[in-house]
Amino acid sequence: MKVAVFGWYGHDNAGDERIKYSLDYFLKTLGGIDVINFYDLHNHAIQGKTRKFDHYDLVIIGGGGLILSQHNYHDFIMGIKTKIITAGVSVETALIGNPKKFAEALLEKSSAFLVRDQASKEKLAPLDKSNKVIVSSDLTFLTPFETVPYKLSNKIAVNFLAKSKLNLANFPSFILRSIEVANHLGIKNIPPIYSFKPIINVLKNKYSLVPIPLYCAKQSADIPYYQMNDVAILKTHFNQVASMFDDSLMDTCNLFLSMRLHGLIFAIQKGLLPLTFSIYPKQINIMKEVGLDSSIINIRDINETPQFVENSLNNSEINRQKIISYREKAITKIKNDLLQAIN
Repeated sequence: MKVAVFGWYGHDNAGDERIKYSLDYFLKTLGGIDVINFYDLHNHAIQGKTRKFDHYDLVIIGGGGLILSQHNYHDFIMGIKTKIITAGVSVETALIGNPKKFAEALLEKSSAFLVRDQASKEKLAPLDKSNKVIVSSDLTFLTPFETVPYKLSNKIAVNFLAKSKLNLANFPSFILRSIEVANHLGIKNIPPIYSFKPIINVLKNKYSLVPIPLYCAKQSADIPYYQMNDVAILKTHFNQVASMFDDSLMDTCNLFLSMRLHGLIFAIQKGLLPLTFSIYPKQINIMKEVGLDSSIINIRDINETPQFVENSLNNSEINRQKIISYREKAITKIKNDLLQAIN
């Protein structure tokens, strides 16, 4: 049996690379699979319909936040002539235009459709005429990190991103650079970024902060601040930052304040307390799945972050029970759902 997997691979993003590792390991343990090839979805999908993958017995789309791009991916999906399953994905944008067409193509062509949170299922519901969508869990729960003993420590892991108060995702680089300069000069009426420096300084006075980068792709030196990888951004706040993701850095911490989804997921897998900001839907959704709504900090109230950290630590026993319970369910759920989908 030959399997092709399409996702966001090869970009030094810890979450996606762990998904790749987990899928590869899980599929190999099933037996009877001779070939597993991983491909970057975007690179192939933007080329439209193709017969290049017809010789595979199974195509897996996933995981991650793939239903996001504004590019035409639907023609590529509709052109695939072999069995397709969609697994471990989430919906991270409004389903209009090309994202809607992509979702419709996946729903039509997939024999099984596994999302990693209830909110994604609800977004897909108006398009899901055959009731294919099932809430499962993230694909990294196929090979979760081992839990670490909880210790009374003053160490907390942190991951911060450059986030503007406006959506600048589709702005050209030269405009981003102009905005960055304008912010630096203090020019008014320019969309500012959220400043985490004050709360980092407050946290440093009480805790030992461990910066953990998850997106570590190599970049040019002149890239705008808004598009910097985690290493570069964290270096604006800390003198020492690892150049690559290292999960062992989390092992001496008891809490992970992460703006990236897989920072939260890896914290859950290791039994650490996850904490995040109300910026990205997928981060909010995973926290709600675990039952940790109280650990979502309203981004408009970032000055209250130290209090959220303290509250989470003060309620560590109750929160850890929720984390361990979700971890066990997520592992069983994704393994059973994916096995059933493949068979």
